[in-house]
Amino acid sequence: MNKLKANLKYLGSFFKSNWEFKDYPLEIWKNTESEQKEFNYRAKFTNWWNLIAFGETKSIAIKNLKKEFEEFKKNNSKIPRPGAKVPIVFSKSDRIEKYENIAVNFFDKIIGLSYYDCFVSDLTSLHDFDLANEEILRKIKLEYRITPKNEDYFLSDIFEQINEKAID
Repeated sequence: MNKLKANLKYLGSFFKSNWEFKDYPLEIWKNTESEQKEFNYRAKFTNWWNLIAFGETKSIAIKNLKKEFEEFKKNNSKIPRPGAKVPIVFSKSDRIEKYENIAVNFFDKIIGLSYYDCFVSDLTSLHDFDLANEEILRKIKLEYRITPKNEDYFLSDIFEQINEKAID
């Protein structure tokens, strides 16, 4: 059914040039594995995996997806055609790769995972591992003698700080 809706939206998109939220094929489903009520429902456009939103209810998930869509439109000169398959685009990882030795050590000592068992980009943060808390920050300070500079807790920034501390 989703495929059919996506195909119809795709065909319909050729009759206009400025696409709006309502022009996209919408999928909403209950997130049965959610432990937090604000993630009870997910909403996304069929064939567009990079744009997804959550909410406590279906309507909130849709409202959040609409906000994400408007933000995407504001920040991108070209938006995908409704119903078209949108490839997944990964964030750059140049900065992370520059500090690979630090990353391997950090993942082992702080995160408790192997660096090589997951994809890590320049925009990966402690938040992605649900580790942006006082206990982890104390552990980082004890192990590396640094305090992350901002609350985004991007690993690339943290690794850069660790590297600068090692040079001093």
